[in-house]
Amino acid sequence: MTIYWPNKQSINLNLAVAKLFVQTYQKFSGSLSNNTNTYLPIDILDKYAKKQLLIETLIELEVLILDITEINLNTKNLQQLNNKIIYDVVNKVISNFVNKLKHQEKRYHLNYYNNYNQLFFNEHKILIHSLLIYLIFGSNSIDKHRFPFYNLKTPFNHVKILFENTIMQISNIIAFNLLENCSSMKNVYEFLTINNICNPTYKSIRLLSNFRNNLINYNWINKYIYYPQNIYCSNYQILLLSSNGIIYRNIYINRISDYLKLSKIQLISILYLEIQDFIIPKINNLIILLGKLIIYILGELISKSIKICSTAVIQKINENKR
Repeated sequence: MTIYWPNKQSINLNLAVAKLFVQTYQKFSGSLSNNTNTYLPIDILDKYAKKQLLIETLIELEVLILDITEINLNTKNLQQLNNKIIYDVVNKVISNFVNKLKHQEKRYHLNYYNNYNQLFFNEHKILIHSLLIYLIFGSNSIDKHRFPFYNLKTPFNHVKILFENTIMQISNIIAFNLLENCSSMKNVYEFLTINNICNPTYKSIRLLSNFRNNLINYNWINKYIYYPQNIYCSNYQILLLSSNGIIYRNIYINRISDYLKLSKIQLISILYLEIQDFIIPKINNLIILLGKLIIYILGELISKSIKICSTAVIQKINENKR
């Protein structure tokens, strides 16, 4: 039986939001290992620090929802302030997380102009904004063209995966900025090891440097290949918490507004997709046709060879009889 998300502000919406927070918090006690086949910034943290970061993010989202409800923002205000809201939430979680560590020598903050951070805001602001609409106003306030189902029939699980993805993505950007705020890999190593929050897999400067380089490389690939291709396909790759750990899933969302903001370099990636869609089916058909032709020719050659050999054998037998 499908459970639908409440469509307007009511006691039912409040109960649904409370249920969502409780269910998500319970998932933090399960496996938090990375099963996505890509590097995630939170992989740098050990399982205890990773869980604490997710909890801090969850708590800050709860505070945010209460604050927005209290000051009585409408959907238009929420859209106008979306970037500022996300920026403030990330900075508050960074501050809360770092302040609970034993040793911190500086103030950690989010650098908005960092390439990784800009891509985060560009890629996830629509989903985070949609999530806030669901949690505060109900499904009826969502743009009816955004998701592939009727607003009043929005599944509870749809909001649930948006919620988990938001927590995971905010935690990732915080972990990445903790690395970026350190002036050298030596400082990164000291920060992680002194505070005893480093994943044992990366407990050396060399391994940390390799991990950071892989993150940066993947971010560039994501920005110029995966991100524009996902927009072109109206696709979103989101992170979820499963029983086996962190996984990726794809969901559909109307992304025409994002398509209009792509750079010329990013559009080249889309052009490649179009060429691929046009050429590959024709190449496949050509290969199939050539395959059939080769099989036919080989079949004819083998058939004629057998006939010739059979005729020669029969003639030889007749000659011996004479």
